[in-house]
Amino acid sequence: MNIKSILTIKFTGIVAAILLVFSIFTYQFSDLFRKSQFPDRVKKRSKNTVSTFLDKKELTVDILKLLYVKGLNRYPSEQLLILDSNKNQIFSSHAPSKIELDLMEKLFNDNSEYSISKSDTEYISYIVPHQTGNYYVVSSAIDKVGHEKIKFLMYLLMVLFFTSIFVVAASGWIFSQQALKPISLVVSQVAMINEKNLHERVNEGNGKDEIAHLAIVFNKMLERLENSFIIQKSFVSNASHEFRTPLTVMKGQIEVLLLHKRNEEEYIQTFQSLLDDIQNQIQLINSLAELARANADFPHTSFKKISILEVIIESREELMRLKNRFKVQLEWGDFPEDDELLHTFGDFSLLKSAFINLMDNACKFSIDHKCLCKVNFNKYFIEIYIEDKGVGINQEELPYIFEPFYRSNQTRSVHGYGIGLSLVKKTIDIHQGNISVHSEEGIGTRIKVQLPNVIQLGV
Repeated sequence: MNIKSILTIKFTGIVAAILLVFSIFTYQFSDLFRKSQFPDRVKKRSKNTVSTFLDKKELTVDILKLLYVKGLNRYPSEQLLILDSNKNQIFSSHAPSKIELDLMEKLFNDNSEYSISKSDTEYISYIVPHQTGNYYVVSSAIDKVGHEKIKFLMYLLMVLFFTSIFVVAASGWIFSQQALKPISLVVSQVAMINEKNLHERVNEGNGKDEIAHLAIVFNKMLERLENSFIIQKSFVSNASHEFRTPLTVMKGQIEVLLLHKRNEEEYIQTFQSLLDDIQNQIQLINSLAELARANADFPHTSFKKISILEVIIESREELMRLKNRFKVQLEWGDFPEDDELLHTFGDFSLLKSAFINLMDNACKFSIDHKCLCKVNFNKYFIEIYIEDKGVGINQEELPYIFEPFYRSNQTRSVHGYGIGLSLVKKTIDIHQGNISVHSEEGIGTRIKVQLPNVIQLGV
């Protein structure tokens, strides 16, 4: 069942329930009003008759009975029974029924007025005080007109109910079509977008209502997908190039080696070159594996409270041990009184790998293979600055340096694969931090990393 049908059914059901409650309430209230008013009218009419009969002595029982039976304004099946205080029957328009006798008995016992309804007949008993004494009266009649009005009201409410339901259902269907038309338009536009035209965007309408918000969300999703496809294509292209070029070189070396016999020194030199190429390929594969792991999101289960001092010091020592020509100078800002401000929450090895990458890049692209690492502390963040005095990066290329395999024109002469910074960016993002780059050509590059401390994280 589509949304239009569901909306129409629910809307019609709600209105039907409201109309049904209203109709039942109207019918019951009208019938209750009729039941409460009719006995009073019967009492008023019969009381006038009794008073006239008692005041006019010339009005005999037979004459009263004749007048009562032939009365023009008489209610259907109207009956009257009058007894004096000694329980003597003064007047009866008919043979008293058991109900009337029971009401009369109650009236004599407690002198209280009673009113009951039996088989459409309304009975009322009351006392009429007179100068000659109290008289006990039971009067009854059928509210034929009232019943007919109530019956007519019931039929009228039924007709109005079903007519209203039909009108509401038709209106609801038309309304749901109009309300969902923008959604249908968005769906049709989205259905036409595929991997070949990801640049297309959905019409955002007025940009204010819920449908416009849905279209905006779709467009943002399409933008992310388009960027992902571009990155994926770039990744495949660059990865293919990084593998194909050294493999082609290795193949050429082997083919040259097989052309004729070589002396031992030539074999050793060729194998040493092949070994270097294979080592580079292994390093590239390891980098790709780390990048794939990063794109699959690092596991958070190993996150714990760690000291940024230990991370920075160990990163520096390990880099200088692996590459003894690189030098990293450390500078510390004012240490806070609260030891918690020195700690963040994360994975020690991931952060260590990220800072080794940053220090390695800074040293690698510096003319003197040196870099400066400064660490500052504030109330909310730990700030790490890594500065080099290298060739710098062109301002137009800065937005792309964190993309996998991207290498600026100034750095292409230095050996590398362009994977390190993308891993660093992913690591910092996972640790809820920020990384930014400021660079000037011919002067150097400054990278700023912000990591929230444990107080900011609420750990």
